[in-house]
Amino acid sequence: MTVAQLIDALAAMPSEAVVILEGDGAFARLVGVNFEKSAVAGLPDEVILSTDCEE
Repeated sequence: MTVAQLIDALAAMPSEAVVILEGDGAFARLVGVNFEKSAVAGLPDEVILSTDCEE
């Protein structure tokens, strides 16, 4: 999924909804978004979504 696809998907959701990520059979609230520029030519830049480790 690209950033544009993510924005389009989120734009269709209610603005007051909480973003939750699923992983390893559990759910965690999204608490951060970081941008990582690729250090290698030809590889895409990345957006990293961080979750609350206490959930």
